[in-house]
Amino acid sequence: MFAHDIPETLANCRIIELDMGALIAGAKYRGEFEERLKAVLGEIKNSSGEIILFIDELHLLVGTGKTEGAMDASNLLKPMLARGELHCIGATTLDEY
Repeated sequence: MFAHDIPETLANCRIIELDMGALIAGAKYRGEFEERLKAVLGEIKNSSGEIILFIDELHLLVGTGKTEGAMDASNLLKPMLARGELHCIGATTLDEY
């Protein structure tokens, strides 16, 4: 993307890294992490497909932010992925896959 040698469909896209540590930091109350992630996903949805989300250590999403009565990060992403509203690149290791 930096060298502009990309397909036309990606020409106006930006890649944004999801910083799970920053989302979790300081979340003291039940549902606080969930609300933060929902706000990020709302911004992505409003971008009309111009944001591609990069998630490093993708395997860590399962269970992240899970508290009693709240959903974990992976379950918050699934509906948007299924509807094509979220374009995502994930990175993990073979051992963690």
